[in-house]
Amino acid sequence: MIWQEVIVALIIAWAVVSLYRHLRGLVGSAAPDGQASCHGCDDCAAETDTAPPDPPATAPLHPQSTHIH
Repeated sequence: MIWQEVIVALIIAWAVVSLYRHLRGLVGSAAPDGQASCHGCDDCAAETDTAPPDPPATAPLHPQSTHIH
C-alpha cells in the first residue's frame, strides 16, 4: 500500500464517522420525550422561554400617489 492510499483511507474513515455522528444526532433527537424541533443543543430551552425581540422602530411608510401630475 502506498502513502496516498493510506491518506485516502483516513479521509474516507473520517467522513464515514462524521456522517454517522450527524445521522445519529438527527435520529437521536426524534425521541418521544424530546422536543420535535430541537436538534440536541442547549439553546432550545433558552429560546422557548424568551419573548421574540421587538421589531426595529421605523417611521411609517406612506404609499406613493399614483396620480399623475
